[in-house]
Amino acid sequence: MFALVCFLIMLPMIFSVPLLYVGMLPRSRQQPALLSMSSALMVAIACWVLFGNDLAFGTSLLQADNFSALLNGLVQMDFYLYAIAMLIGTVVAFKHSRYFLVFVPVWTALVYCPLAHWLWADGGWLQQLGALDFSGGIVVHLTAGLTSLVLARALVRSQEAIAANDFRADYAATIMILVGWLGFNLAPVGSLNAQALQVLVKTLVAVMAAMAGWSWSVYRRTRQVSLGDLLNGVLCGLVTSTALVGYVGAGAMAVVAVVSGGLCQTAVVKMQQTKRYYDAVDSFAINAVGGLTGVVGLILVRLVTREDGVRFAGVELLAVLVAIILTVVGTVLAQVAAHVSETGLSRWLAHDRQRLDLRKEKNL
Repeated sequence: MFALVCFLIMLPMIFSVPLLYVGMLPRSRQQPALLSMSSALMVAIACWVLFGNDLAFGTSLLQADNFSALLNGLVQMDFYLYAIAMLIGTVVAFKHSRYFLVFVPVWTALVYCPLAHWLWADGGWLQQLGALDFSGGIVVHLTAGLTSLVLARALVRSQEAIAANDFRADYAATIMILVGWLGFNLAPVGSLNAQALQVLVKTLVAVMAAMAGWSWSVYRRTRQVSLGDLLNGVLCGLVTSTALVGYVGAGAMAVVAVVSGGLCQTAVVKMQQTKRYYDAVDSFAINAVGGLTGVVGLILVRLVTREDGVRFAGVELLAVLVAIILTVVGTVLAQVAAHVSETGLSRWLAHDRQRLDLRKEKNL
């Protein structure tokens, strides 16, 4: 029942991400973007049920009758859906819903499922080597953030003015994400025990520490801190916690999260200033940078506290390298497949429209 509760409280979190992201877009693009993100999530659910869980963990959700296997598949679906929600936000204002009909399945098969299998499934080769990823610092956040970076390379910054979003909607969405994230970090524990409560406390520590790091970075640069900065600090702390929250103490968690808050805020500023990339929702700056900072923090803690720290560092860096290569290559291939499919479908629709117009003219 513990895993079922985690699954249920994560669902509102996932569907709060589109609400938060569309507020970062020009007003005229918000409703179509919300429709596209919702459509992409529906496609993702279908992908996970049809083949995703089978590829990643060897269990078909359509055929399994084992309660434990089915429940684990549903929990893993929440992790996967969160990755989809984050990366789709980068391009949702620029792509039609039909783009995601191809991109999401291809990305799922080429990027997410292999990495989830290698790091989280029993018998996964990275797991057997000793690589660790408690609740998705690599599998979910590094992959989603890097995917956003690849997608952002092909986008042009909008010249349309972005109206200030309703701060109440942002606040409510962030609180929903915070609550859901408790299930996100508690699910790998597996039951309600002392470790679960420790993970809960350390997640809150990460949130507070990242808020402090983010706010200090902003204050040094602008001499003021807004509500949006505090909310971004919350997200940064949650992302950073996923790689190491189950493996380190509260003190180490706090130090890593403070550093991550400053790094992610700096990355956001740099990404907003560059003309080469346009990531409207700052997915790369928060997810990839925050997730990677958490992984590096785990490595440093292990180097100091464990005799096998050097070996672990090599294995963990190998997992990061594999994730980077797999994500970049898989995302490029998914982009090509989605572009070809979208272009072909557009041409077919245009041809069919012309054919209907000619038939109408003949009838007249």
